[in-house]
Amino acid sequence: MITLYSQYFNRNISRRLGRRINKSKAEKYSDDKLLSILKEMHFNYEVRDCRYPRVPYMESKMFIVDGNVKKATLLKIIEKRL
Repeated sequence: MITLYSQYFNRNISRRLGRRINKSKAEKYSDDKLLSILKEMHFNYEVRDCRYPRVPYMESKMFIVDGNVKKATLLKIIEKRL
């Protein structure tokens, strides 16, 4: 099970605060795009409202993905498809 936070793709925050993809790719991000990418990859997932631990004052979404792929690999695939 892999946990992805929308903070990983937020272009308005620094890498220190949680962004994990390239800033230019993060400009194209939206929650709908991420959901469509996960559907295309045929992953089962669940979406929850939450707060990212490094930035607890900002609301976020948590995507719990069920798949046997490493988190870093999944992030790279998502970054390429944005």
